[in-house]
Amino acid sequence: MPTSMPCPSIRIPMELLTPTAFAQFGTVIENPATSPSSKLAIPHRVAPPAHVVANQGSATKYLDVTHMSNLYSLAPSKKPAKAVMNMFVCQPRQLRSNEASESIPSSWGDLDLDEDEDESSGEFDRQLLDVTILERHPFTTQTFIPMGLAAQDRHTQYLVIVAPTLPASASRRHTGRPPPYPTPLPARKKSWTDVFARARPAPYATESAPPAPQFEKLHPSARPKGPGLPDLKNLRAFVARGDQAVTYGAGTWHAPMIVIGDRPIDFVVVQFANEVGIEDCQEVVLKPGEAAREGVVVMVDSDGAGKVQVKAGVGAVKAKL
Repeated sequence: MPTSMPCPSIRIPMELLTPTAFAQFGTVIENPATSPSSKLAIPHRVAPPAHVVANQGSATKYLDVTHMSNLYSLAPSKKPAKAVMNMFVCQPRQLRSNEASESIPSSWGDLDLDEDEDESSGEFDRQLLDVTILERHPFTTQTFIPMGLAAQDRHTQYLVIVAPTLPASASRRHTGRPPPYPTPLPARKKSWTDVFARARPAPYATESAPPAPQFEKLHPSARPKGPGLPDLKNLRAFVARGDQAVTYGAGTWHAPMIVIGDRPIDFVVVQFANEVGIEDCQEVVLKPGEAAREGVVVMVDSDGAGKVQVKAGVGAVKAKL
């Protein structure tokens, strides 16, 4: 049975999915020559990946567009994993009507999100998405590639909802018990031999210091996140276009893929797995606390055509245009 944690009432506005905004959670895969991200101001733009000419000059090949990690060597079972490719056919989610709320502010609490203004303007329609469960894949990245969704589709879109990881000590306060795997290994007391061995170069070597830990070579989003539970007050919600794929970093807390609109979206999903359930996927159920009227809620503002409007971060729009 999944771990559960109490949560306060929190409302989260939508953001535009860009490589910079999403960097701590994973990578965004998009065509750097045509994506809206390439037109953002420099602080919000990332350098495009290296590229070469391919296919007898008829194609541009972008190199290393995402970061795939297999960290199953850290798993308690030590069972090796293999690369797997699955397909998820995701049906549109049901949203509920907007209603007044006394929710505490999220990390975007300084934004002007006056509900009366939104409703009276007639420009946007606000609906609510309840986030009741988060999951993570502690030892693998996971890449979602949408199929058959146009970049400018206004009637069907998908949302990417992610959260940072709390320290293990804070996680225990939230649940009253230790969080699930991966749990840190107990530190082994160093012997005097170990101490002196690290103080001098290895025999027949020219290095004067030990090599850097292996995880420093990984992209920050792909490094192990630790055993903590999700940090709900810093949860983020992004709206993606049909020409964007997304990679969740290993151990990144995220909601199951959420489709909104008129029709399902097919996703090809690439990851590693070793078929040990608790090591492949871990879930946390979010239950509103005793004083909470609602739990974690994402505010989905859309225009007359049903296209989600960005209300926070880069590319945000105002309710009254």
